Amino acid sequence: MSTPLSTPPPEELLDAALRHELRWEAPPELTNRLLQLVPGTVPVAIAENPPLPRWRLYLAIALIAALTLASMLGVSYLYQLVWFQLGAVQFVTQLEALPARLLQTLYETMPFARELTSLIALIRTQLHWLLLALVLWIILDNWQADFQVRRS
Repeated sequence: MSTPLSTPPPEELLDAALRHELRWEAPPELTNRLLQLVPGTVPVAIAENPPLPRWRLYLAIALIAALTLASMLGVSYLYQLVWFQLGAVQFVTQLEALPARLLQTLYETMPFARELTSLIALIRTQLHWLLLALVLWIILDNWQADFQVRRS
């Protein structure tokens, strides 16, 4: 028979794990910048790491793009299969016709609703123009402020 191994209590295991994870080494660049603030200190030697070749970056970007595209195509194909299996095309067709039917019912129920709807559409159009003018005003106002700051 083998003897059971003694394990420390969970509190000690958690304490050891936290001490290990909370240990932080400052980067040498930060250490040198902090040491420059103190007069008479010698900067720490920094080992220069050569930059990675650019082809690795381009390869990684190409692989990520290819995998993203493949996953999107796969998911869209799966959704398309489920979409047609459940008969969702008829459901969407009914949803597309729903606003027209509701408006027709509203017009039949309340005759003045047609004028009210056209008034709301007119107000909406005017609010769009007002919003456009406001956005242009803010852009030009900020541009003028930047232009005056650069000139002075």
